[in-house]
Amino acid sequence: MRLSRQDFEGKYEAGQLKLAFIGMSNIGKSYTAMRLATHYDFSLIEVDKIIWENLGHDSMDAFAQWQGHPYTEGYSEREKHSIALETKATQKALETDKPNPAIDTTGSVIYTDEKVLDKLRKSYYVVYIKAMEDHIERLKVQYFKQPKPLIWAGHYKKMDGKTKTESILECYPKLLTSRGKLYSELADVTLPSTMILNSDITIKDIFETLKPTL
Repeated sequence: MRLSRQDFEGKYEAGQLKLAFIGMSNIGKSYTAMRLATHYDFSLIEVDKIIWENLGHDSMDAFAQWQGHPYTEGYSEREKHSIALETKATQKALETDKPNPAIDTTGSVIYTDEKVLDKLRKSYYVVYIKAMEDHIERLKVQYFKQPKPLIWAGHYKKMDGKTKTESILECYPKLLTSRGKLYSELADVTLPSTMILNSDITIKDIFETLKPTL
């Protein structure tokens, strides 16, 4: 949703500014949305939480374990089911009537139903947190250290002479590149992860950067 600076500020004051954060898991979407909800008048909505609660799980770890890695048996079917769940949960989040919603989307929101993506484009100011080179290695480590459900969308392939884990680490940057293009197409504004994850950058700095220049 394209906004002028005046539109942005006017909608915020009226409780009608709708923000949606997109980008890879562990890149700072949840952190940023939570900071905005804590320091400004935003209502935090976590799509991942809606999904794992619908599955009957009590944590993100349980959701990640259910989905598994792309080389585990039955993963492709669970991936399809997960995308369907994400579509339904994202639709529910987008329909909220809470004031100034700040939606923390899933990393794979770009694979949800086109009708949902169309509503996201038209009704929300979409903020893409882009993974910069400095953080790509950290993302790969985090994938195993603090697992989150990850849709591979055909980007994982077992490589000759490499273990399954080594193959994942090799394939991850390709997944990131593919997703980056889709995130960019959906976004109204892009913020680098180097800004989001810099402890010297205040939430006030980030909020001001979110505003359109004109």
